[in-house]
Amino acid sequence: MASRLRWVIVSLLACAVAGWASSEGACAKDRQPESGAPLQTILELETTARLLAVLLDSGRNVINEHQVLFDEQEKIEKDFTPDVFERQLLDVFRSRSGTDLRDLEAARIPAGTKKLLKELALVSKQVVAEAQPEINRRGGGLKEFIPAIFGARVGTRFTERTHVRLKQTALAPRNPLNAPDTVERTALEAFADPSYPREKVISEVTAKSGSLRLMFPLYTTRKCLDCHGDPKGELDRTGYPREGLSLGQNAGAISVVIPIRP
Repeated sequence: MASRLRWVIVSLLACAVAGWASSEGACAKDRQPESGAPLQTILELETTARLLAVLLDSGRNVINEHQVLFDEQEKIEKDFTPDVFERQLLDVFRSRSGTDLRDLEAARIPAGTKKLLKELALVSKQVVAEAQPEINRRGGGLKEFIPAIFGARVGTRFTERTHVRLKQTALAPRNPLNAPDTVERTALEAFADPSYPREKVISEVTAKSGSLRLMFPLYTTRKCLDCHGDPKGELDRTGYPREGLSLGQNAGAISVVIPIRP
């Protein structure tokens, strides 16, 4: 058997986080791991990776929803404090995942997942705290603290602390550091197909490196189109050429890599 073992998992949404305990059997029967890790471990890592991606994207969404406020030129103090951000982050994450980070003890998810979610929420809040001078900069004007910047800062710090890699990537990223590797590119090409089921992740286990990789697709919102929409090629407010994306179109993915520990 080749050392590189891939599983393309197109049924993860059927094993939604709230129903993992009851649906594991249905998912497990379709594949048998040959990476040396127990199947239960793989299932738990898949749960963890997807929830981490949802939490990071939830933070991006909160930042996105406040972009107009950040750019307000007349109001110096925007009242977007770390505590305000945290409350909204937890609310968005709960609505999207069914998991309440305020009551993790009651959540039916692995203990290791709970620990990583707490850490990611903490890092996200810290990044917003450190961005207060940017958000409240006198004179207003266009701010650099946008969802992509938030996600990059959070991903870098979280990776340093946990060794679980979080990365934003796209087929044509504006930041060269976000360029996809071969595996990520294959997933991104699948996500770019308009017929690809919305929010279905792609996951694989790499036996050689001993890690689980998961790709979580991202989609444009109306506010995203301010910079990434039409007219294609025209410079946006940050000086980058617009991509000409449309509402709801795939705009990249969050890549998660978790080491598999025996």
